[in-house]
Amino acid sequence: MAEALTAYLLKESLYSVNPPSGELLYFTNQDNEVRSEKLLRAVEVDPKIPYPLLNPLQTLFHRLYKGGNALVASPTSSGKSLIAYLFMKNFEGRVVYTAPTKALVKEKAVEFRNYYGKSVELRTGDSVLESYKEVKAKLVVSTYEHLAYAYRNSAEWLQEVEAVVIDEVHQISKRWMLEEIITACKRKRLPMLCLSATLPGLEELSEWIGASVVIESAWRPVPLYREVISLTQFKPIRKGLEGEDLTAGRLLSALFSLRKQGEQVILFVPKKSLGWKVLELAKEEKIGIMNQTLPFEVEEEREPEIAFHNADIPKEEREEIEKAFRRGELQTLIATQTLAYGVNLPADRVIILTKFFRRDGRLKSIPDSLDILQMEGRAGRLGIREEGYSNLLVYGARDKDLQRELDTALEKPFTTAVMEDSGDTALSFFLLLAHMYEGENYEDYLKNTYSFKKVSKEKINRIEKFLRTHGYLEGYSPSQKGLFCIRTGIPPLSFEEFLRRRGLSLDPISTIRPLLHMKKFDGLYSFLKSAESFLEDLKVIRGMLLPCGEECFKDNTDQLLFYVEGLTVRYPNIKNPPGEFSYLGTDALHLLRTLIGINRHGFYRFSSIEMLQIAHALKYGIKPEYSSIAGIKGIGHIRANMIKEVLKELNLEPLQIGVPVENFLEMVKGEDFWELLLEKLAKYRKLSQDRAKEELQRIRKTFQNNRRGYMVDDKIILAYNLFLEGAVALKKTKRELIEVIR
Repeated sequence: MAEALTAYLLKESLYSVNPPSGELLYFTNQDNEVRSEKLLRAVEVDPKIPYPLLNPLQTLFHRLYKGGNALVASPTSSGKSLIAYLFMKNFEGRVVYTAPTKALVKEKAVEFRNYYGKSVELRTGDSVLESYKEVKAKLVVSTYEHLAYAYRNSAEWLQEVEAVVIDEVHQISKRWMLEEIITACKRKRLPMLCLSATLPGLEELSEWIGASVVIESAWRPVPLYREVISLTQFKPIRKGLEGEDLTAGRLLSALFSLRKQGEQVILFVPKKSLGWKVLELAKEEKIGIMNQTLPFEVEEEREPEIAFHNADIPKEEREEIEKAFRRGELQTLIATQTLAYGVNLPADRVIILTKFFRRDGRLKSIPDSLDILQMEGRAGRLGIREEGYSNLLVYGARDKDLQRELDTALEKPFTTAVMEDSGDTALSFFLLLAHMYEGENYEDYLKNTYSFKKVSKEKINRIEKFLRTHGYLEGYSPSQKGLFCIRTGIPPLSFEEFLRRRGLSLDPISTIRPLLHMKKFDGLYSFLKSAESFLEDLKVIRGMLLPCGEECFKDNTDQLLFYVEGLTVRYPNIKNPPGEFSYLGTDALHLLRTLIGINRHGFYRFSSIEMLQIAHALKYGIKPEYSSIAGIKGIGHIRANMIKEVLKELNLEPLQIGVPVENFLEMVKGEDFWELLLEKLAKYRKLSQDRAKEELQRIRKTFQNNRRGYMVDDKIILAYNLFLEGAVALKKTKRELIEVIR
């Protein structure tokens, strides 16, 4: 294979938006001679490009790319989206752009409509209708998970795909389906463009994908000014603080000291508990907090000045925080590293706490150097400020230790999630894929991957033996059981754990937890553990999980069960379900499809009602037998569980999924129900009598508005019918959809 043409874009390259001007400075591996070229006028490249000049990176890509695979590593906000378009416009047929998160994919879909108009289709798995709609768009914008799912299930729309853009390709070190996607593209000889801001082992990735052009850029559209400071230089915001409180006190002091008038600032913290400490101290300093769901109580509301953005924040709140910061209404954002890899939220200044520690005799840091570089990518707002600023606060080491880490960050070896997979989850799945695609010649598939050349033959033989012993392989082909895992994306190890749990005396949600293998469910307890009742509630949950053993705590089944049991209603600081628990609607639909598949193949038997109850229970966080309450539009997690508490106390039996709402209203027409609900609203949610009455009226109005409806979630009952009957279900009335479960 010919060596890739590798170009190095120099940081001295120039680019100005107003007035439009600049200069491209670069050299290549062919002659190492620095070249200077003018930037290309956008209209000469494509009249759809909405600005006068291509920037240096875009100009260089347009000049060098002549076909084949390409790899571009360049800082955040350097114009990689337009590079994706410059790549995709080389192809007449359908093209795919894939990225790691739904938020990023949706953001890019809006951006690409400037070029493709209405011929852009979003594929995130959020809607079950996606699978029943013919793809007609020129550009499909997809999450990694949905694209991998499409490949495994031989989706028809993939047959017309001519090229694929893979954004944030460095995520291959954390998400094994990305290696699956690249392997699929290699096997189909589909041209790929891989994009990244921080990518160690550039040469290894380039060689694996067979890149014809590689661009490595040191240029930033907004110059970055970095300062490394010891955290101990900042006195805590007040005296008497110790431990993590002391660190938080220093961070808040540093924030006030370093920010300049009018700046928007992101303060990156290495762990969530520290971020909450900073936010709590801010509250005590009378600073207005935007977050509503908190691990502490806020006595008085103030104009929001600061917020904390992390994976545990409820989806609705997180989106509001992002909008406020983007509009400039929120000046200060505390964040974990998830923000660095998610939506595009540029700031004038980033402040990053880097904590060092020793492990195995070596000095290591949290966040690591690659994450720091990614976080620094948020500093600088093109067209608004001429510079971006990064303040790196060092804790537990010297300033020069951090500088050395940053200088060598991109020299680290290339690694993948499959290589890092100590539990064999990804390896077992890849072996199944290899047998499905190549049969007896399954090693031909493995040779196309990157990771398997790093895996010992002994390990591969051990995993293959496991697959054969447990019935996932028959000869050189996947069995029915193996194909089921491939089609659903459930790794064999996770499916075996589900099969183990089905034979135990566990509740339905704990039994099906392994089928939700992509979910962590680790973000609930941090909001609850400071409350007096938490240990008592936790004891109840642990008692329910005794038959399961340690496995139910390794995968946080206990946190999921705590949520579904509805114990969160007794914690008034929980305004909305946190983190992953706030957007389980799509997962509930995919789980429903999986349960139907399990039934069809005879792996286990669920009744129609059981499957629908489980889907409702997961989506809304309520015990399956009471889940019909949550099916009423507008009720939701907190209200449904308050109503459940009242029904239990009055010894009223829960109604079945799909029953008319009028039946429920008839059952609770006495004032005893409403009086007890008012009492519990005041007690559990710590509402004043007036506010409790207002909430009670809202609940009664919700029931009245739905009195002619049914106790079932519209999306869940439609999905159930679609999975059973196909597109014919789209023509059914609501009553006809419900008749299926009678």
